Amino acid sequence: MGKEITLDIAAEQQEMKITGVTGSQAQKTRMLQMGFTPGTRVRIVRSAPMADPLEIKVRGTRMLLRRDECRKIRVASAE
Repeated sequence: MGKEITLDIAAEQQEMKITGVTGSQAQKTRMLQMGFTPGTRVRIVRSAPMADPLEIKVRGTRMLLRRDECRKIRVASAE
């Protein structure tokens, strides 16, 4: 696995692997319930014209997350 970064700065279309979730207990619980669990592959599909929100694909589902939410998701290259 490569260098760990936050999801908000990952390149579009790059396959990443979740290494952890940070934030308050409520924020972590919400992210884990949405499928952002360690070891899961995730990628940024695209960003909105003003760079917020980001379209994320995780576990075969596409969803929109704000950049501040993506900063709480730690990822590393899946390669």
